[in-house]
Amino acid sequence: PLEEIVYKFSNLEAFKSGWFLFIGTSVLLFEGSITLLVPLQEAVYREKDRKKFPEVYKKVIFGIISFYTFFGMICWMSFGDDVKTVMTTSLPSGTMATTVQLAYSIAVIFTFPLQNFPSLEIATRSIAGSMEKTCGRATLCLQHRNVIASCLVCLLALVAIATMDSLDKVVSLMGSLLGCPLAFVFPPLIHNNLDKNISSGRMTANRIIAGLGVCAMVLASVTTLITW
Repeated sequence: PLEEIVYKFSNLEAFKSGWFLFIGTSVLLFEGSITLLVPLQEAVYREKDRKKFPEVYKKVIFGIISFYTFFGMICWMSFGDDVKTVMTTSLPSGTMATTVQLAYSIAVIFTFPLQNFPSLEIATRSIAGSMEKTCGRATLCLQHRNVIASCLVCLLALVAIATMDSLDKVVSLMGSLLGCPLAFVFPPLIHNNLDKNISSGRMTANRIIAGLGVCAMVLASVTTLITW
């Protein structure tokens, strides 16, 4: 009922136990957009459109943040403390819930290869090169891309099975341990090294951002591991 939703909204707690998981989770949500920011801007064909890209990017990110905030609040008001980590499992039993869960599973199956293609390419080349230097041609059959990629996918499956009951902590740990450096540490430091005309104030600001990124990474990672 509407009255119940309004009551839950007015009684939402700002912080609950485990709130620190928000740090790593929120960083992981935007990790893809951060790493693809420069390639997307460079892919814009016309120069005048490329100059508009930063403003368009800000509006898109603001829209995504607004949607995530609205969606999260609506879900929490609807299910309260009974909401589960995987939102689709919180839906009441029925044809609609089964349809949504099936559609989501199909979407994950077909997007998994696309999401993992860049990382698998880098990983397979690095592993194959290391195996060739270490073992020579004795492990030539194991150095093929498909063999290494298949082993990595199986390893990911084992990790998923082992941690399926702690998905929130896994996502938070990935975001804090891997996402924070990519989002807040490496970009400002790279900017300081590449831009020869950077001002001292901007360089100091970049170092402060990198330092805050390191602090967020350490605190979020440690607290997630302690409460696992």
